[in-house]
Amino acid sequence: MKWMIPVLALIASAAVMGQESPSEASPENEGVYTRDTLLEGSNAILDSMEAVENFLATQTDSAEELSGDPVTLTARRCVELALSQNAQVAVAQDDVVAAQSKIGQAQSQMKPQLKASMTFTHTELNTKDFSSGSGGLGGGLGGGLGGGLLGGSLLGGGLLGGSLLSGGGGGITDSLGLEPEDDFRMDKVELNQVLYAGGQIRAAINAAKYLAESQEWQKAATLAQLEYQAKQAFYDAAASEALVSVAEASVKSFERNLSDAQEMFDVGMVSSFEVLRSQTELGSRQASLVEARNIQRLAHANLRRIIAVPQNTPLVLEPKLDYLPYTPDIDELVTHAEEHRPEIQSLKNGIEAAKADVERVRGQYKPQAGANIQWQNVDNGGFSQPDGWTFSVAGQWDIYQGGKRKHELVESKARLQSLEDQLRDLEALIELDITQAYIQIKDSMARIVSENGTRELAQEGLRLSELRFQEGVGTQSETLDAELALTNAERSLVQALRDLAVANATLERAIGKSWQDVAPEPAEPAVGTAEPVE
Repeated sequence: MKWMIPVLALIASAAVMGQESPSEASPENEGVYTRDTLLEGSNAILDSMEAVENFLATQTDSAEELSGDPVTLTARRCVELALSQNAQVAVAQDDVVAAQSKIGQAQSQMKPQLKASMTFTHTELNTKDFSSGSGGLGGGLGGGLGGGLLGGSLLGGGLLGGSLLSGGGGGITDSLGLEPEDDFRMDKVELNQVLYAGGQIRAAINAAKYLAESQEWQKAATLAQLEYQAKQAFYDAAASEALVSVAEASVKSFERNLSDAQEMFDVGMVSSFEVLRSQTELGSRQASLVEARNIQRLAHANLRRIIAVPQNTPLVLEPKLDYLPYTPDIDELVTHAEEHRPEIQSLKNGIEAAKADVERVRGQYKPQAGANIQWQNVDNGGFSQPDGWTFSVAGQWDIYQGGKRKHELVESKARLQSLEDQLRDLEALIELDITQAYIQIKDSMARIVSENGTRELAQEGLRLSELRFQEGVGTQSETLDAELALTNAERSLVQALRDLAVANATLERAIGKSWQDVAPEPAEPAVGTAEPVE
């Protein structure tokens, strides 16, 4: 296994250094190793290799852990499952619902605000005897006001002059309710309505609506990215399966070559070197097969994550390259992207929301008006806390707030300008994405044609080398080299096909085109063509 080589080298180095004697580690003997030390290091390597092999022998192949009915997948089926089952869709929808709720929150400021309250108070006073007969409160008021409200005719047989003061203390205080009570309760119902707020509420509602629309487009962008991830994961998994097939075929071919070399060696037709060369190449091909299978497992695991199925679900892939019918005019592709890319539409709605926020801040400079209706019932309140209805209309104009509104306006305008700058940058990035995807498509098509031709030549070269070897005029090394060339050509062709499929998916993502908008299946591509099949 290739990944074991650096590990074993590190183990060998540590083992060798651990066997040095003090004299060998001295400066004058530095870098000098004896034969025994080298042999001990080799033994350490062999022991480590045996431990690794024993560990791997106890591991269960992940394919044996799969259970349940297999799921048959195409690229389009992967997209459908991802968009219906992946948790990212639910998260995006939750964000939309949260943004839409902001609209109702802003609208609530324009509607009447009704609230009710009840207050209960218990008071313990050290002194609460305010009554002192005729010379008490009545006298104090009369002397203090000096013939005012309580003086003159009102005192002389009027409000305070009759039976109210007769009969000792406590009359006026008991009647007017000026004496504090131990228990006090107040019930209140209040209705408030904003009449004018300088346009702030209307601007806040508009901003909330634009932000909700922006969040809708962000959800669309999430779905588009998820669709691209599903396509890429499917193509990676399909390519990994193809590479496993190539590696398995290569192992079988090298096993056959090794068998042929061994038979010819047994009859004295070739030297032992040919057998050793075949064994070495077979070991390398077997290591490549293990690596290809591990890559396949990782690709399948990632695909299961994208389409949101359990990791022990068997997958059956039906590879099919889906091509995007596109125009070679990049300007038309850019125009299409500007009209359909959800990120652009989201940012445009964000700009409109920022403009509405600027208007909201400007509304703080204008006066405000509101109305209030209040009903109050006071238990044991008396004259100091009257019951009944209260109607009021009020206006307010904040003339100066220390420059707070000015700086808020500067902040809102700066945010608006930032979003506009982001839009220009996004448009430039999208144009770059389209250009790159377009170039990658052309490059992948050219490589498919080239690698397909190389594969055909390698097949013919292998056929000729095997024929020469069977006739005794060729060597085993020539056959092994031809077999290796064919394996490399097949790998390169698979990779080029995968790159073409991913490049097409990238272009679809760049121009804002989704398979969810297109019902018919695309036509099958012709292998080796230089243009996409429409």
